[in-house]
Amino acid sequence: MLDNSEKEIYGGYMKVIKILLVIAIVVMLAACGSNRAKAPKVVEKTPIDLAIESAVSAQYSFEEEEYGDAIAKFNQAIDYYNQALPTSATPDSIQQEIYRIRRNIANIHTISALSYSADNEFDDALANYETAIGMYKDLLPQSTQKDSLENIIVTLYKNTAVVSRQAGEYEKALDYYDLYLEANPDEDDILLQKFAIYRDDLKNETQAFEVLKEYALSKNDFNAYHRLGDLYRDKSDFQNAILWYERANSVKTDANVLLKLGSIYRNPQVQDWNKSTVALEKYVSTNPSLDGLATAYKLIGDNYKNLKNRAKAVEYFERYIDLEYEESVALYICLYYYDLKNDAKTMSWANLVLQNNPNNSSALLFRGIAKYNQKDMRGAKADFERIQNDPQHGKTAQQYLKIIK
Repeated sequence: MLDNSEKEIYGGYMKVIKILLVIAIVVMLAACGSNRAKAPKVVEKTPIDLAIESAVSAQYSFEEEEYGDAIAKFNQAIDYYNQALPTSATPDSIQQEIYRIRRNIANIHTISALSYSADNEFDDALANYETAIGMYKDLLPQSTQKDSLENIIVTLYKNTAVVSRQAGEYEKALDYYDLYLEANPDEDDILLQKFAIYRDDLKNETQAFEVLKEYALSKNDFNAYHRLGDLYRDKSDFQNAILWYERANSVKTDANVLLKLGSIYRNPQVQDWNKSTVALEKYVSTNPSLDGLATAYKLIGDNYKNLKNRAKAVEYFERYIDLEYEESVALYICLYYYDLKNDAKTMSWANLVLQNNPNNSSALLFRGIAKYNQKDMRGAKADFERIQNDPQHGKTAQQYLKIIK
């Protein structure tokens, strides 16, 4: 069934087509009125009279959503116009009316396809879409720029591809997606639809990936490279994910790709901390959001931590803490300055931790020792007394308390 947005589109499309049909009939009446005025008053109706009557009757059928009757009556109108054509004083006008009616018939087939699709009658929807496409193509030589038939045809390629898949016509769906891609090569979502047909419907995952690879390489397309990276990452094939992300990155610098590369190089199956850092530093240079920047600083700090480069790790962890507080990171920085015997900075970072968690025993220990080193025995004793029974740091605190006494 159609959702609300689709119903609105469908309703709007119906209104437009009805207006077009009414306009067509009004034009027919205007174009042919002069001939009728000059014709002698006879009981027998002329082909043009009959054509107009058929067109008007078709309009009524259309408004009642009797699409089959509307199409039949429009075709009857065309037959009458063709009968009138050899003896008409205005053959160009009749040809134009025939063009308009044929376009109306194509429009009705499109509406019928939408209706059948909404009722999950996909075979009938497919048949009507294909009929509409064929009719629009036949009209192209007579169309003008304002008719926009080419845009309509391209849109129908996409709709027909969707319905073809729903009808189980998978090869046909692929063909229509290819036709749509020729006109819209940047719509990489269509590539995912093709990928899904090969993988999920045709059960050919190898071909699914080959389709994307062939397209990506032939076009040197950033979006296709990016998609391939995502798909391989989702399969936990990290080496191939890196390969395609790097190709995407070679086409243009993109923050999302760089962040994904920075993260995937950190994966336990890869663990290339240096390459992760390079990608993340490039990501930082793209001026990301503050949240993105905080994430990057933290990951870079952790990369340096894994590389045993504590100074660089602390450099980036401090940038991270400036944007987002995290207790474990703050304690890591505090321990670093404690090991450097920088009592002032040790106390500063311990105080930051204790502002957020007054009972953190590690921060109390570091601060107590820093105070002890600075001869602040009263302050040191107060901190040690608070943690003398702590299971992790109690024994160390008790030793300092014995010395202070």
